[in-house]
Amino acid sequence: MTRHNTLSLASVVALTGCLLCCKAKPSASADETPWHVAATADDSPGQQVTIIIALSSIVPGGIVGHAGLAVEDAYWDFGPKRTELLQPIKSIRSKAGPWWDDPEQQWAVDRSLDEVLADMPDKVHPQGSLVAMIRVQVTDQQAQAITDFWHDTYARMVKGEDTYRLSARQCASMVGWSLRVGLQGDSPPSDRLPRDLHLMTPTRLYESLSESLTHAAGPYKGRPADVTLWQLNHEGLTPWQRPIIAEQLRLPELPRIRLAVERIKHLPADLLHE
Repeated sequence: MTRHNTLSLASVVALTGCLLCCKAKPSASADETPWHVAATADDSPGQQVTIIIALSSIVPGGIVGHAGLAVEDAYWDFGPKRTELLQPIKSIRSKAGPWWDDPEQQWAVDRSLDEVLADMPDKVHPQGSLVAMIRVQVTDQQAQAITDFWHDTYARMVKGEDTYRLSARQCASMVGWSLRVGLQGDSPPSDRLPRDLHLMTPTRLYESLSESLTHAAGPYKGRPADVTLWQLNHEGLTPWQRPIIAEQLRLPELPRIRLAVERIKHLPADLLHE
């Protein structure tokens, strides 16, 4: 083993150990901010886009992840047909429908971002699950393009014309596609999902957006999007921060390892309650 590999392995071990034992203390203001008002829009030029991602677990028994998007307070997402039986099979390929936006999929409700966020602690499980919130300011034209994308998607879903496929059109790939159409001007979108969005996962979407997404309007134009992580515990969703040692060593973000460790840490209690 080379010296470089040894150092890399040591860094991962150190990070894993610290994830189990220590975290940076969240600021007082973060602790006092309720989850359901964390995405309040400001008065900056343009409109605020909020992406909500329940990171996909790689530990058996955990969440499989989900992603949704809002322009200001109008929220949309894309999921498989709900069923009381054989949901895992339906989640591989089925008719598509709203997920957090319309839990009953009866097209009788159209939930706002605030309503979705307020209900979020009851929609993710088990304890230890991580949810990412990514906020970015876009121009009015970009916001309209994203909105049009989702209006078209919902029009197809309500007619039963759109299909959810785990390897193609699903929650993360559709959120990524709508952002591409809106922010890169790929209009009108083709009927075919871009090849690089196939096999997209919520965690991969989080990794991509947290590294590349930037504000397109307002005073922070050109700067990285605002990214926060929240963790489900017995108090609901509370701010999650990187361990102190990760900051001190300037270790890279490793969301998949981090999520696995958080899930393992909470797994014994989860098994007793599921």
